[in-house]
Amino acid sequence: MTGCNKFRKDRPQKRYSVGVPFILLLFLLSPLVVLTPIAVVACLLARIDPFEAGRLLWNVLRALRGTDVEIAQRDRAVALHIS
Repeated sequence: MTGCNKFRKDRPQKRYSVGVPFILLLFLLSPLVVLTPIAVVACLLARIDPFEAGRLLWNVLRALRGTDVEIAQRDRAVALHIS
């Protein structure tokens, strides 16, 4: 027996595309700089090298470049591209 999936599309989806520059993403994350001293103390208490933790966080942020995110809901969709 084979399965059959039927997708009903009553209305066409509206699609919006928004490009987000990497610098803007960093600007939006800048309030986290205020929490840096707390994070450093927490790293030292947990015996984690704060410089290594910072380097790993930066690598994660760098890996976001070129990411496509699509959010869809019923008749609308928003596509984000982090450049």
